[in-house]
Amino acid sequence: MYFCIAFESITAFAMQHSSSHPMNHQYTVNVAIFASGSGSNADALIRYSQKRDASYTVVVVVSNKEDAGVRTVSEQFSIPFEHITQADDGASIIALLQKYNVEIIALGGYMRLLPAELVRAFKGKIINMHPSLLPDYGGKGMYGNHVHMAVWMDRMPYTGLTIHYVDEEYDRGEALIQCRIDIRDCVSPEAISEKVKEAEHKIYPLMLNQLCKIIYSQG
Repeated sequence: MYFCIAFESITAFAMQHSSSHPMNHQYTVNVAIFASGSGSNADALIRYSQKRDASYTVVVVVSNKEDAGVRTVSEQFSIPFEHITQADDGASIIALLQKYNVEIIALGGYMRLLPAELVRAFKGKIINMHPSLLPDYGGKGMYGNHVHMAVWMDRMPYTGLTIHYVDEEYDRGEALIQCRIDIRDCVSPEAISEKVKEAEHKIYPLMLNQLCKIIYSQG
């Protein structure tokens, strides 16, 4: 079981990025997924985007690792995969995203700090899913199993996930939603990971879909 709290920043997001044209079944928001690993969150986001009432379309998957598992995910869904060889070159990444008319960036296990130039160009339009209740267990080097091991070592009765804006620092952007997850029944860091991933794969697509829906439903 998990309990989620949405923050006022969702409303701010809607007001900042609202459009004059209403959302309809013919229009979806173009999303780029950035990932460095196996791509389980990318898989969940893409699968949700194929629902009839989805408000976004994943137009490209971007990775700093040419052989990342997420590449296989993108190929399974026939979505373009772009390997960026210079992950610190904001201008080239911006040009790449413009080629696909990307409107929103969703990070899913992307292990590089985004260039400041890219963050500024997409200010308020980049979100990330972090596997803890930030600010706890956040910051450089705290990702994936590193987080779950730290939670396990601290013998925490609960953990969680945070979906937040991305700024120029690791895991410091304003939270959009946090979900608390009871892990008292978990017997290992791996069990914690599985429980958190289950929640991620349900909540992240719903949150991204809602944000994209809000953007184009506000007149």
